Amino acid sequence: MKRFISLILLVFAGVLSYAGNIGFDVFGCASPDTSRFVDSRDGNTYRTVKFGNQVWMAENLRYSKDIPLGTSKSNKPHVYNPNGSSQNVETYGLLYNWYAAETACPEGWHLPTVSDWRMLKNAISGDNVGSQLASKPELWNDGLLERSTSFGKSGFSVLPAGSFDGKSYGNFGSFAYFWTANEYEYYSGNAYFRYIYYNYGGVVSNYSSKSDGFSVRCVKD
Repeated sequence: MKRFISLILLVFAGVLSYAGNIGFDVFGCASPDTSRFVDSRDGNTYRTVKFGNQVWMAENLRYSKDIPLGTSKSNKPHVYNPNGSSQNVETYGLLYNWYAAETACPEGWHLPTVSDWRMLKNAISGDNVGSQLASKPELWNDGLLERSTSFGKSGFSVLPAGSFDGKSYGNFGSFAYFWTANEYEYYSGNAYFRYIYYNYGGVVSNYSSKSDGFSVRCVKD
């Protein structure tokens, strides 16, 4: 009997090991398949995470080598420091106006489309997708987002970097905004974005002026 129990335990350990290697646990729940990517343009390293057939950066883009730092609204490419401080860049990445965002991702990666975001959401099971995509509750203002039991489950690690509207920085600690590659079809000066905020467990779609400063996540081609 002892030999039989030992054999069962050995087989179960093998199943656990195999499941871990393919990114799933034995109970059928997806677990983050993480890796790293080094941007050869500036040496920045980013964690990545895989959802279905997509590979996303699991950190906000920090690239600024060829993009000037802006201080006001502009229809030319500019980046902005989150909440106006360069000390926030390492943690939160940079904010980009849409003109910078559309070309800021490294070779082999691109600014996600509306369709890319839809595929990401569809690849995540369960409710409160925004809560699952978020991370580090200590950086978020207290609200429904971080109270969800599924907070941080996905490994996507969204942080509340806020925004820049050309005059002031807003919603730092409360909102995370991300540009998409899709222009607003009714006015060429706007583009679509996605956002997650502290008091809601989902992901919201909207559009805004291309001159606003939002975060950027890149998805692999």
